[in-house]
Amino acid sequence: MRLMRAALHVKFLACLAGVALAGCAREEAPTRALEPAPAPEPAPVYDALPRLYVAFPEKLDPACRDGKARLFDRCTDQLALFDQARNRAKAEGKTLLVEYGAEWCIWCHVFAAHIKGEHGRFRYTYGSPDAPEERDTATFVEGKWADANAAQELAEYVAASFVVVHIDLEYAPNGAAVLESTGALAHYTRSVPYIFTVDSGGRFSARFQHDPAERRRDGVLDWYRGYDRRNLLEQLKAMREAASVGR
Repeated sequence: MRLMRAALHVKFLACLAGVALAGCAREEAPTRALEPAPAPEPAPVYDALPRLYVAFPEKLDPACRDGKARLFDRCTDQLALFDQARNRAKAEGKTLLVEYGAEWCIWCHVFAAHIKGEHGRFRYTYGSPDAPEERDTATFVEGKWADANAAQELAEYVAASFVVVHIDLEYAPNGAAVLESTGALAHYTRSVPYIFTVDSGGRFSARFQHDPAERRRDGVLDWYRGYDRRNLLEQLKAMREAASVGR
């Protein structure tokens, strides 16, 4: 039995501007048996369902660092990645949705899985901000909150409305510069994941509020982290509308 790391109230590295962790860092997970981490592989990451929405990075380089990243490109210039995603969103008439976070952040993976439409069972590989290179992999059962119809509605809305870009705060160059260039830094609470939309000019428009959408169980044998899909959907609709005002 090992301690599952979903770190809470932990200071991140000083060189990363003192990131305090929102969903990722507000709890300390109970002890439970963990599954061995899977071998490194390139994106797509979540394999239970095909991803409907367009996401950047479009694929991950297994030669980047330890090759274990599942969401974030930890080697590419993040301003360049942001510009690629923004151009794709403009070309498709969609809103750019930004997730600023890190591979160790469990809530970053929770968000990605939910907007993809996963439900029922989730398998996450994540870590802790005080030991960002260490990883645990575990399977979570949603239980009574599982809703296939709501999951499909959410996934279809995201696919039709957004291009999603995952911006790495930890290793890749210019992650923080994305916040500065968009004006999102002024709204940043030092918590991750920091999820926000930008308008067609690339300026901050609205941010996702984690707490109203959070669903959780804290039992040692029944530990779960997820989102209320109805609340998540309504917030994303409002965030898209806010971005549209700036078009």
